[in-house]
Amino acid sequence: MDKTIFSIGGSSGLGWESFLQVCKGCEDSGYFAFYPSDHLMTVQPGKGPSPDRLDALTAMAAVSGYTKRLRMGVLVANNLFRHPVMTAKIFNTIDHASNGRAEFGLGAGWSEQEHIVHGFPFPRPSERIEMLDEALEVIRAIWTDEPASFDGKYYQINEAPQMPKPVQKPYPPIIVGGISARTMKVALKHADDWDQIAPLRQVERNIKSFKIEAQKINRNIENMRFSVQVPFDFVKSKSEADNIIDRALANFNYGAHKVAEGYKDLREHVADSRLIGNVDEIIEQIGNWKAAGVNHFILTTPRPFDQNIIEKFMSKVGQAFL
Repeated sequence: MDKTIFSIGGSSGLGWESFLQVCKGCEDSGYFAFYPSDHLMTVQPGKGPSPDRLDALTAMAAVSGYTKRLRMGVLVANNLFRHPVMTAKIFNTIDHASNGRAEFGLGAGWSEQEHIVHGFPFPRPSERIEMLDEALEVIRAIWTDEPASFDGKYYQINEAPQMPKPVQKPYPPIIVGGISARTMKVALKHADDWDQIAPLRQVERNIKSFKIEAQKINRNIENMRFSVQVPFDFVKSKSEADNIIDRALANFNYGAHKVAEGYKDLREHVADSRLIGNVDEIIEQIGNWKAAGVNHFILTTPRPFDQNIIEKFMSKVGQAFL
């Protein structure tokens, strides 16, 4: 896919009125989609102004009635929180409520503490990935077959009826989130968009590997989206940028992310995982990400939300790539 698209994502600390404000602001500013995150609690310090957490999936269904063009998704729904039959039903409902604007993101789940405190099982990584793969098989079957059947290790359905089918044909775009080689295999099999949270060099290596593997299995990826979730900051000086990097380092989630290969230290890793600078510098940085294969930029929601900032990004930066 040659086109470059820009979205906004992230919802920690957003109450209902904030959800509406963010989504209306994104639509008015010309963004492609809004993607809240699917968590039950704050899992990363510093990501929001409060511990507020609304359910992302039902919030998107509700917000669809207040918007007309903005696409509605989640980055990414946690497969361990819901049975895939229910996940399929919910996202199909969002697709109908929004008249075909649903974006379906699904991931294996990663925050062990979040699962422990809420009483959800948290299998080992390989098992979570296997469950993700099977869940996507179930969901695709439910969205396309009538009735739908699947007999797997973790999930089974037997001639399950599911009507109506999604508005989008054959179904809403599937986004698989993650950076591991195992997740990449699931994305190769199911995804229309492979989403990553990682520094530039790691993303570049991963996309290159994805394209090589796609060629091996004769998968057509001409319309494939390769997305990254990135914070962005307009700054006027290096010292201001350094202060932002310092705060990011203080809140770095060591359990979820390690220093990527090719980076001398954590600071370099963190700095190369965001867009930061003046307008021209950010345009140059986006050019580097595009050269690495990224065509979908999902910018972290400014908190506290400031519509002027997202309008500035789209009018000054986004327009350079449209």
